[in-house]
Amino acid sequence: MEYVVLWASHPSWMTLQLPREVADLIGYRPEAGAQRDPSRTVSFLARGPGVARVVATHPAREALAVETVRSRFLATARPGDRHVFTLPTALVGHLGLRVTQRGPRAGRGSDDGLVWFVPAPEYYEYRAVVDDGRAWTQPSSGPLAHVYLTRSLYPFPEAVQGLAALEEQIEEEWRPAIRLLQRVGRARRPGS
Repeated sequence: MEYVVLWASHPSWMTLQLPREVADLIGYRPEAGAQRDPSRTVSFLARGPGVARVVATHPAREALAVETVRSRFLATARPGDRHVFTLPTALVGHLGLRVTQRGPRAGRGSDDGLVWFVPAPEYYEYRAVVDDGRAWTQPSSGPLAHVYLTRSLYPFPEAVQGLAALEEQIEEEWRPAIRLLQRVGRARRPGS
């Protein structure tokens, strides 16, 4: 599987900005003025050592239930108005970021960089939709885009090599929970 790097960034003070393309791809569309609304959060899911999947919490809520039960849920972050958020401690640990104290008043920081990436077919499908002037809703491959975050080391962690097969297996686990919740009438399908 080939991947497209969407953005590389350096969270020197343990804060990070959710890139615009990442927000679009995952369906992160926070309601203006609703600070406590779950649509204002993003969640991170473990996908092998050093790799996390990024999803908008609201459209993925049924899948997040399965991820929590399977102990793959790492953390949630609440980006501010400019999409800046503090890296959750669980995510920092999972990605293996080296954190240092910058001085008595400066706080914690890291010299590690991070890379946001997506499978190439999904990226080009997204670009075609956006370039055509339409609104992106979800990839044709499933209900949620496959956006990942990892340290910016090359070669990428070995976990990236088997990512596509792993995701297929995990999303198969989501289906019964989603169907059950839909039958009961308490939830919508992720991405709808």
